[in-house]
Amino acid sequence: MDPEDVVAADPMMGVLRERHPDVNIVLLPAVEPILDQPRATPAQCRALQQHSATVLDTLSRSLGHEPSTRADYWWSQAHPEVRRWVASISYANLGPAGGVTLLRDVANLLIQLGWEPRAATDGSPKLRGVAGPFELIASAADDAVSLTLTSDPLYVPADLLAELEAER
Repeated sequence: MDPEDVVAADPMMGVLRERHPDVNIVLLPAVEPILDQPRATPAQCRALQQHSATVLDTLSRSLGHEPSTRADYWWSQAHPEVRRWVASISYANLGPAGGVTLLRDVANLLIQLGWEPRAATDGSPKLRGVAGPFELIASAADDAVSLTLTSDPLYVPADLLAELEAER
C-alpha cells in the first residue's frame, strides 16, 4: 500500500495532512513481536528491583551518606519491550574535592563487596564495576558523586510493565 494512502486512511493523520500539507508524515512499521527470548517473570523483575535497592542502600550505609537524589525506572532498548532496570542515586554538597574522595571510597567498598571496579581509561573521575546482572557506573564532580546501576536486558512486555508500575 502506498504510504500516502496509509496516511489518508488514518483519520488523525488525514486531519494532520490537511492542516499541514508542508510536513512530511512518516509512519513507522509496527513493532515485531519478540519470539526468540523468554518473557521475564514478575518475580525476576521484582528481584532485580529489590537487589538494586539493596546494593545502593548498602553502599549509602557503608559510605555514611544519605543520597540527595534517587531515581529508578525501566529503560527501553532498541525494541520497546526489551528493558533494563536502572537505579540511580547521587550525593551532593560533599565539599571541595569531596566527590573524588567519595569516589575512591566507593571503589574500595565495591572491591570489598566482590565487584571488580575499573577506573576510566581517559583519566576522568569515573569507574565501572560489574557483578552478576548489574553494571555500576560511578562518576564524581568536585562536590558530588552519582551512581547508576543498570541491569542486563530482559524481555518485559507492556502488560508486565504495567503490572510492575502499578505495584510501585
